[in-house]
Amino acid sequence: MQSIKDMIFKSLHENLLKKKINKSLLSLEAQNRAKPSPIKTLGCIVDPMFPVDVNNFINLANRIGLKDKDLKIITFQENDNGFNIFSNMNITPTSISFYGNLNGNDSLEFISYEYDLLVNFFNSNDVLTLLSSKANAKFRIGFDSVDPRLNDLIFSNKIKKFKEFEKEFVKYLNLIK
Repeated sequence: MQSIKDMIFKSLHENLLKKKINKSLLSLEAQNRAKPSPIKTLGCIVDPMFPVDVNNFINLANRIGLKDKDLKIITFQENDNGFNIFSNMNITPTSISFYGNLNGNDSLEFISYEYDLLVNFFNSNDVLTLLSSKANAKFRIGFDSVDPRLNDLIFSNKIKKFKEFEKEFVKYLNLIK
């Protein structure tokens, strides 16, 4: 059973995190974002709760003309056990300070890169929303289950199979000039 002190602490942390996310999303709204042509770098933020494999993202990068070296993937882990077979870069809830700042090595490394395109392959998740909003990306693609200010191209969350997502992703990416 959680003590009242723990519940207050958790509530305060969640409020500070939501304020940090909102401030970051407001900053994103003020940016002039457009799909670059050609796309030279791809970042992917992935929640492994989706039935996907790292090879799906490597193949996706290859389909748009990128090499493996042009792709960075970071995944979410609910707990910090230090091991994730999906990706060598991970973010956990402990990667965010009490005040809502990113402090994990992998998350700080991920946001230090510049991305032409960022794929937000996750449902509503405050940790991943903060990470994405802090990433330096020219164009973002994601699902309708997250705050619409985060993504420039939004897919229905009904796309459950990666092959469907990949097909729609390539189709719309080619349509956007």
